[in-house]
Amino acid sequence: MTHSTNKVTVARVPAGLVVVLMLAMALPMLVLYAVGALGPQLVTDLSVSRTELGVLPATGFAVAAVLSLWSGRIVDRVGSHSAGTILFLVVAMSFTAMTFANGFGLLAAAIALCGIAQALSNPVTNRIIAERIPAQTRGVVVGIKQSGVQLAALAAGLGLPSVAALWGWHAALAWVTPVALVCLIATVRLPHAPRALGTQNAGHAPAAPGRALSWLLGLQLCLGAGLAAVTTFVALYAHQDLGISDASAALVLAGFGISGIVSRVLWTAVAGHRDDPLGLQLVLALCAAIAAGALWLSGQIPAAGPALVWAGTIGVGATAVAANAVSMLIVINDRRLGPVGHASALASCGFFAGFAASPPLAGLLADTAGFGATWALVIAVFLLATACATVLQRLGHATATAPPA
Repeated sequence: MTHSTNKVTVARVPAGLVVVLMLAMALPMLVLYAVGALGPQLVTDLSVSRTELGVLPATGFAVAAVLSLWSGRIVDRVGSHSAGTILFLVVAMSFTAMTFANGFGLLAAAIALCGIAQALSNPVTNRIIAERIPAQTRGVVVGIKQSGVQLAALAAGLGLPSVAALWGWHAALAWVTPVALVCLIATVRLPHAPRALGTQNAGHAPAAPGRALSWLLGLQLCLGAGLAAVTTFVALYAHQDLGISDASAALVLAGFGISGIVSRVLWTAVAGHRDDPLGLQLVLALCAAIAAGALWLSGQIPAAGPALVWAGTIGVGATAVAANAVSMLIVINDRRLGPVGHASALASCGFFAGFAASPPLAGLLADTAGFGATWALVIAVFLLATACATVLQRLGHATATAPPA
């Protein structure tokens, strides 16, 4: 990644395209934040344990992690236009099924369907950026499109509990379907971009990552595990253990969304001007572990509990989510990692695997040992992410050592 002296601006990028990119990231990931924001209602209405609540988002991310081994190759072969259409169609089908799900099993199946869209989101959006966005502008655009994930958290925290209180959690999920269909129409109307990023020779079989990319996958896995535990259970924890109301507890998740949006845009812009962003990832991962420590302390100091849970959640949003965005920028900017879609999918695979594995384990710990054990798990995985980032920094620039996928 080379340093650019050009002024970074998104003025030349069509605003409609940026919105589509953000929503392509936001809508598939909304499942996670919806489960977190609606956790108190789901636990009561479905009569499920904390462990079972953690299983819900895990079903979608397990599908996404497995399909990510192939989704990037598929996007490289069929092109971002067709793959983007499929993404929004799957989101519409998934949330329609959730709207009519009347039990735990059907809801889990509908969420699992959304895993297809999750597996496509990074390969599709990264490929669109590589095809249509000038290199000197990509840092900011990647940050904006990745902030769509936290936009989903903001929307879930601000809107879903209020709608659910009036009309039930089914109605709170129903609004996603028309939004997805509008995005589908907008994607269909996008002009086809030249397919000059190695798609002609792209196969469907997954290829093994190189040494540095393998460590990047480990970093992504740890970041995903920590983020999934926080976003799935922080609202339920604030409500059940700290005595905060449902609506106020969901606002904590909205705070996470705001800090994530700002941090993704800020740190990817910074990373776009750095020759080696791996040192930045190390610092972000370490700060995420410190922020998770505030969540643990919130249960040890009852008088300061609400303030600490706010500080910890916003801190995680300001650090861990930005490290993931920086990884996506590395994948986009260096062709030596292979075709953009495939390399993005492999990078996403580790992230989704963390999202799949963490919530059930975090819920089990909460059921058996209390939420203090859950937050200790989060601290541990962020420290492991810091260790992975340390190894990557010692290996040197990741894209200089990773062979083409």
